[in-house]
Amino acid sequence: MSGKDFAGKVAIVTGGGSGIGRAASRRLAAQGAQLVVADIAIDQARRTVQLIEDAGGEAIAVRADISSEDDNRAMFDVAADRFGGIDHAFLNAGILQPYIPFEQVGLDLFDQLIGVNLRGTFMGVQQALARLRPRGSCVVTASLAAQVGFAEAAAYSISKHGLIGLVRSAAGPFAGRGLRINAICPGMVLSGMTGGAGLETLADPMDLPDPSYRGGLEAQHVAEAALFLLGRGAAGINGQAQNIDAAFLAAFPPLSELQ
Repeated sequence: MSGKDFAGKVAIVTGGGSGIGRAASRRLAAQGAQLVVADIAIDQARRTVQLIEDAGGEAIAVRADISSEDDNRAMFDVAADRFGGIDHAFLNAGILQPYIPFEQVGLDLFDQLIGVNLRGTFMGVQQALARLRPRGSCVVTASLAAQVGFAEAAAYSISKHGLIGLVRSAAGPFAGRGLRINAICPGMVLSGMTGGAGLETLADPMDLPDPSYRGGLEAQHVAEAALFLLGRGAAGINGQAQNIDAAFLAAFPPLSELQ
């Protein structure tokens, strides 16, 4: 891996203790950024920081429950106090739900998903809008379930659909402050959150394997897309939702899967 596209920049990554968040944190640090790694699981966030520091980077771990307004504010406070400002926010934290029929989704489960995935991210976006430095950027992790309905994970899908509306609604205010905001919509990712092991090591982006058609992705596949949208190479992209799904939604499934 070469280049320092984020040299001198400060980034916050939520859900940075595992999976996509850990991969993105490590790649941002490798590209020169100073990191605030936020996660409700502080030991996992500290592990990410250790990996960054072992590679010569600089980062700090913060425990953050994104459903808390105070925690959203505090993680931005830490970035400003420790590093002097904030340039990028990768609002990646979220939770899943068990697969159950639509009619069995109770209000407690629904409120929990909305409270973390949508309301929590909304508060993070508000902080980013107010506190990112000009030419900064924000990326929100939505889901492929934000692009199509998902009856067996309805509360999750609804919460992620809301994130697309959030990003589109915020694009104008962000542009008005010289900022950008976009969403990524990952498909199936091999990570602890989805029951897969994933990879602890990072690859040079040029050496990442191509996933199979409509197949699973490594966390780093998604992280690299997030880094692109955070970076200056995506300066013309604002208010968009980018699928990262190995063409899962590009076409009807093969006939053999439909029969």
